[in-house]
Amino acid sequence: MMLDGQTPMTVSVAPATNVENVMKMTRVALSVVLIVSSCLAACQAPAADVQRDESAVRQVFEAYIKSVNAADVTLASAVWLQSQDLVAVTPFGRFQGWERVRDEVYVKLLQQTFSERDLRPSNVSMHVMGDSAWLAFDWAFTAKLANGQPMASKGWESHMYQKTDQGWRIVHLHYSVPPPPPPSPSTP
Repeated sequence: MMLDGQTPMTVSVAPATNVENVMKMTRVALSVVLIVSSCLAACQAPAADVQRDESAVRQVFEAYIKSVNAADVTLASAVWLQSQDLVAVTPFGRFQGWERVRDEVYVKLLQQTFSERDLRPSNVSMHVMGDSAWLAFDWAFTAKLANGQPMASKGWESHMYQKTDQGWRIVHLHYSVPPPPPPSPSTP
């Protein structure tokens, strides 16, 4: 029906093929979103696994601190990877493999150089990702040299851990001490 002076009203209906295409695209997009969401969820470890791994790494770290304070090679052998791939970098040298770390760090440095040792960590940060973890901390070390003279130092240390069939192990250690202060400028 038309009133005088009005144009006829037309209604446009999309052909069925366009509606079907839109529905197909919606289903495809929804499927892609679901697949991507599933993949992302599968790639992340469940929170309980991450918490268990963080707890296990923290236990190894605490055992490491005890091994240093007691200069205990037996305890140390349970926290370090027993491999030539192990690397420890210190101000005293770079040591590759468990045997070198044991001999140079635990026996020569910790056992023979010091009669008492007290390594105290602070500001510890840790991250676990799958079968790897890394940890960094500040430290204060007080000790008595073999001759009885007291000694104190401070610095920073970082560890890398690897999850093995025997549990988490330290595979890399690097520690640094602050550089000495620059010399005072001489007065003319």
